[in-house]
Amino acid sequence: MRGPMRRKILLLGATGLVGRAAAGSLGENDQIIPAAGHCAPENGYHLPVEEPDRLLEVLTREDPDVVISSIRGDYPAQMAFHRTLAEWLAGKEKRLLYMSTANVFDGSLSQPWTEDALPAPASDYGVFKRDCEEMLGRLLGDQLAVFRLAAVWSPGCPRVRQLQRSSESREPHPTYPGYTINVTLADQIGDYAKYVLSRGLHGIFHVGTTDTVNYAAFEEMVCRALHIPLPVFAPEPEEEAFLAVLPAREEIPADLQMTVSDVLSALKNSAQARTAKG
Repeated sequence: MRGPMRRKILLLGATGLVGRAAAGSLGENDQIIPAAGHCAPENGYHLPVEEPDRLLEVLTREDPDVVISSIRGDYPAQMAFHRTLAEWLAGKEKRLLYMSTANVFDGSLSQPWTEDALPAPASDYGVFKRDCEEMLGRLLGDQLAVFRLAAVWSPGCPRVRQLQRSSESREPHPTYPGYTINVTLADQIGDYAKYVLSRGLHGIFHVGTTDTVNYAAFEEMVCRALHIPLPVFAPEPEEEAFLAVLPAREEIPADLQMTVSDVLSALKNSAQARTAKG
């Protein structure tokens, strides 16, 4: 018997942390077509966000079943790019997975938020992401899944590299003891994507730990887990606030959920495995 057909997935932002996490999980069973804004990935496309006509060429040539977008760039250009994408997808038997952010709630920091809460952004970034979510939802309806991500961590991610640089340089490292957050493990994004796409789920998903942690305390815990000598932390004076997007979708099984402790253990284990290989 022939096995199930492999989906063709156009991955926009393939070279970033989130894009690599999605590819790592989905690439086992699906055909990944990578695209990036600043270079052409291997067997993929250089696809700047300022060139929606180029996007249409790629979509027509590849005819993907699924598009995953984690691209970055100028906000107006991103909006036009995603509108072109959504108009091409609309009405077809195709899906879009759009990577969004906890910052859609950065204008209302009184508590953690779940998927059913209305966004309340204040920053330019949060407002753009909220507006893009809404535009895509109007055009695509049930063809759309949105992942709102808490701060994303992996052993070699930019946040870890900055902790390492601050530790080595002894220059003050800004931290935010007034903030309570939840966090996302990069690998969890790939696992969520695989589950949501394989089951045809749609709508908003919060991808992050089910519990929260103090921002400054978490950075210290990461340093200890990865054996990074503690930097000179420079606490930024901030009022008590939450920036956390807690998962509450009942369709997501328990084995895909993570706690802060799970994330720290995964970071430690991944780093140890990388060291052993190296």
